[in-house]
Amino acid sequence: MDVGKSLWGLVLAILFLYFVVAFLGKASRSAGVKYNWIGVLLSFSTIGLAIYLVFFRQL
Repeated sequence: MDVGKSLWGLVLAILFLYFVVAFLGKASRSAGVKYNWIGVLLSFSTIGLAIYLVFFRQL
């Protein structure tokens, strides 16, 4: 496994998780804003799956 590519994958995964937690924190505190939670879940899971496949499964 390429160490450099795996390291970049780890960095992007940490950033991705930070943005997920930050979004959920701000979304839960915002009053009057309606989110399409299924769309949000699908978007974040698609990005997370792409990071996993490209950087950790080496596709």
